[in-house]
Amino acid sequence: MTKSFTIRENLLAAALLSLCLPFIGCGLTSTTPANAAAAANTPTKGQVSMFVKDAPVDGVVAFNVSITNAALVDSAGTPYALSAWSREFEFRQLRLASALAASSVSISPATYNSLEIGLSSPRLTVVGANGVVQQLTQTSTPSVTLANSTLRTPIAFTLAAGQSQGVMLDFDLQKSLSKDANGNYVITPVLSSATTTLSGIPELSMTLVQISAIQSSAGTMDVQLATTGDTVHVKVDGTTVFDPAVAQFSSLSVGENIELEGKLQSDGSYLATNVNQGAPDRTLRFQGVLMDTNQSSANPLLELVVR
Repeated sequence: MTKSFTIRENLLAAALLSLCLPFIGCGLTSTTPANAAAAANTPTKGQVSMFVKDAPVDGVVAFNVSITNAALVDSAGTPYALSAWSREFEFRQLRLASALAASSVSISPATYNSLEIGLSSPRLTVVGANGVVQQLTQTSTPSVTLANSTLRTPIAFTLAAGQSQGVMLDFDLQKSLSKDANGNYVITPVLSSATTTLSGIPELSMTLVQISAIQSSAGTMDVQLATTGDTVHVKVDGTTVFDPAVAQFSSLSVGENIELEGKLQSDGSYLATNVNQGAPDRTLRFQGVLMDTNQSSANPLLELVVR
């Protein structure tokens, strides 16, 4: 009888203990830290956006090259990827306005001292001595080749958790371009990089976008870039200038195409400096470098190198 009673007593104690676990009033204390919720909402990474631009150069109509990879390198030599894609850019047009290459990439807080870039598939469109426009590739005659496809350019900044930082990559085509003894073009990339600031020219300039969402009460909207398909968050304020055809923020609607200029902000969004009317159908709207015109026929022609 004693053994049976002991077993029943132990079972009763176990049942009471299981009932007490959900309740603090049973004499148990919670081991969950008081600041657990705050810690869960604390950002552990920063965000970096990369932009590209070019210096002007005479005699070159267009220069196309693919950026195959981009990474920030910290003081210990560890690379942190900014892109996982290969994307082609036409750099000649970027003398007019910079373009967004990588949008709000989450990377670990660190002190970074260089930017690593991979390049491939160069194409060069030039005006020859006889005025004829030529498009050169790696296999054409004359040809265009890259002297080196991977390079690093110095940059210096410290990224903190929760911080957003812009990086501008400047491709100096004029200094990069040379000819060999056979008249072939050689691109020895001359690049420089710097962090963007909250003053100066907009990082988004003459950028065609389509509105995907509007937050009316906040004065913000989400827009998709026509060139890359990336979606960015845009704010407007009392300094934003609206094209008379647009009128005001409340006149905008989801699905509408507009042309935007904006500055990258510390939270990773953009403050719109100018909002202009875009083409109703962006597939019928082109932006680029004018190569040639032909007005000899009944239907005048324009030849453009577009982004």
